[in-house]
Amino acid sequence: MCVVTGQRGVGKTQLAAAHARQRVSDGWLVAWIGAETSSQITAGMVELADRLGLYRPEDSAEIAAARVRNHLQTRSGNALLVFDNVVSLDAVRPHLPSVGACQVLITSTVRGSQIGREVPVDVFAPEEASRFLREATGLDDDAAELAAELGHLPLALAQAAARIRAARWDYAKYLENFRKFRAEKYLSRRDGDPYPVGAATAILMALEPFQDSELVRILSVLSPDGVSRQVLGDTADDELVALHEASLVEFAGDSSVLMHRLVQRVVRDLDSGVVPAGMLLLERVGFEGDPWRHRHFGNELVRQVEALWTNTDPAAPAHVAKMVITLRLWETTFLTSVADFSRAQLVAEQVYADSATRLGDDQGFLVQARHVVAQGMTTGSELLLAQLRADFATRREDLGAARLLAQYCLKLGRADEAVSVLEQALEPSRDRPFDTAEHFGALDDLGYAYTLAGRPQDAVVVLEGSLNARPDSLYTQTLLSDAYGALGRTADARRVCEQVWDTHRRTAGPDHPITLFSAGKLGAALHNNGEHELARSLLLIVHAIGTELLGPDHLVVTTALGALQIIRDA
Repeated sequence: MCVVTGQRGVGKTQLAAAHARQRVSDGWLVAWIGAETSSQITAGMVELADRLGLYRPEDSAEIAAARVRNHLQTRSGNALLVFDNVVSLDAVRPHLPSVGACQVLITSTVRGSQIGREVPVDVFAPEEASRFLREATGLDDDAAELAAELGHLPLALAQAAARIRAARWDYAKYLENFRKFRAEKYLSRRDGDPYPVGAATAILMALEPFQDSELVRILSVLSPDGVSRQVLGDTADDELVALHEASLVEFAGDSSVLMHRLVQRVVRDLDSGVVPAGMLLLERVGFEGDPWRHRHFGNELVRQVEALWTNTDPAAPAHVAKMVITLRLWETTFLTSVADFSRAQLVAEQVYADSATRLGDDQGFLVQARHVVAQGMTTGSELLLAQLRADFATRREDLGAARLLAQYCLKLGRADEAVSVLEQALEPSRDRPFDTAEHFGALDDLGYAYTLAGRPQDAVVVLEGSLNARPDSLYTQTLLSDAYGALGRTADARRVCEQVWDTHRRTAGPDHPITLFSAGKLGAALHNNGEHELARSLLLIVHAIGTELLGPDHLVVTTALGALQIIRDA
């Protein structure tokens, strides 16, 4: 375990990346996690858990991260775990493996960490800086004066060399323009800023040929840990090559583009790219298909939305704030759809606060935001509940508002209130045939609420009616089997569970988690119906296959284990 330390711009990340590439070529498992914020670290650990096959849809972020740590401590092969640009060493400590063959490499500006061995990286020595300029420009002239002017900082030297090559200047011409260039006109050095103004000046000069580039502005507000080509699109390829030749971006393999944090900050000080970046992300988040199957791209978009949110001025105009909040509402929905509930909860709480603070006058948008936020919250908020009640009070025939309030009441254990809300909303259409997905969804919600409220007979009436109109609805059948079980109609519960399991087996495959879950429910229904040996045999199969495919802590496995224990105790 070692910590690479030094001021920004000396090449800590480049050094770590060179080491990581070598380990990749050596056949090691290598994981790279951007670690500027706690949320970045958490997201990186969750994605790593997913890539390693350790992530379970019902896991919290903390559990997923713990799985990764335990895995790295016990695996026999060589591995390298990199935490890049760590600001708070305390934020990474819980994730560091304490034993095993995994190496850990941290890059940070923080010195004296007492975590492993510290490897200080400084600016180039004068002769190193001169040699770098000569080799990078192809000029044999004395480069000592220019190197000193740039503070021997590798990042500034790279920017200067690229500009000299592109403009076909000599060192004297670059120095002349450098000394005329007043960086203070464009940005001022902030108190405690680790970057010298000379480095910013070199970047500003390198940016001159790209002053009208929308792509540069977009990259300046997205993640400094990289933006995938899939997000940027193919049309950016030619301009990216030019930016790379100017040392304004780097390529991470064939898939990602990185802009250094100082370059990003200089560009943002010149002109914010929040609006074009937001428009680009709004296009990308509209991808079609199952979110779980596209979760890697979705997680990439989440990372970019988080960076955009971080780089959006709190005093931004309302239309800009609305655009960014809309993206974060998508983020909440996506994280909920892939069962990343702990992150969805965190984002939902932030979006809820931001919406009320920044868009307090836009009541229509606030209502929409509350709907999304309520879906993303796994724990209850009495304030949000009060506002959802107020929304419903003004729109009592709006099934969407009623369903949202009812579902949120169920999260808080208020089944009776959920029943009352849904009954009121469905009353006006009681004598009309239901013909919309919203109506049938409300019926399913009412049936579920009846079961939880201790009224299974009413649940059966509602759910059987819904199923008569939509006999292929597996979700309705699942809810109906629960109601049958609560009512003591064990044979009916068994029959419905078997139908659901058989359908999932044919459509999703025998080893799909939803098939195994429905098989587990069938096992429980068989036991309740007195078929104990058959139930035991099926649950043992579910437990064995689930443990092999999903791991011992997956909900499918633990549920089957609990049902087996009930059979043993019977």
